[in-house]
Amino acid sequence: MINLEETLKHANIDFELYHHRAIYTNEDALVVKAEHGFKGTETKSLYLKDKQGNHYIFLTFTTKRSDFKKLSKLVGKRLSVVTAEIMEETTGQKPGAVSPFGYETQVPVIIDEELLSHEKLVFAPGRPDQTMVVKVADLDKIIKELNLETYFLPIEG
Repeated sequence: MINLEETLKHANIDFELYHHRAIYTNEDALVVKAEHGFKGTETKSLYLKDKQGNHYIFLTFTTKRSDFKKLSKLVGKRLSVVTAEIMEETTGQKPGAVSPFGYETQVPVIIDEELLSHEKLVFAPGRPDQTMVVKVADLDKIIKELNLETYFLPIEG
């Protein structure tokens, strides 16, 4: 993982970074969020793979079920969740603390378009003892700075 904090600072992109006890569940996240007072929409990042072994990150709501048929159709390849062991081995991250951004190699990110209607996004920056909050308005800057291949999963309607 690159140092996301340093990268965002260098690019003059606003963010909030909180240090706290490790979070591994949505319940823990709500308690820590209340303790530290950070505001924003809780997200989860799923580490996915296709049959060729290419990886993707899917950034969505913590409470939303993922529609793998729609995700696969969007990228043109069948996607599935990587096992926790392979994810830890590949990224060094623990389940529940997967970052949507900041990988050494290019990992395309799929963003749930519904997130774009919110003001701030809350996510783990690759560590269970940290939480980062960014403005949705700055997502384009983050994508550009990190040179991310990006897909947007359309809002269901």
